[in-house]
Amino acid sequence: MRGKYSPTVSEAYAADQNWHDTYADGNWYDPDGYDSYGYDENDIDRAGNHENDYMSDEDLYMDVYSDWGFSDGKPST
Repeated sequence: MRGKYSPTVSEAYAADQNWHDTYADGNWYDPDGYDSYGYDENDIDRAGNHENDYMSDEDLYMDVYSDWGFSDGKPST
């Protein structure tokens, strides 16, 4: 596991450190239902993985990381 952030948001933060504040318009959850760490209220990320899934599977983290980018102000595949 690379830390608290979902791999789905890594490129977003690399592109714009304030992307979540902008996209969420000051709310805790963005319009898609994800917090600034990239997880919804059930700790599931945009790729459909639970936060804990990454703790024991570095390959999963890297696979998801390589599939996600940043466009239109938010993480995207």
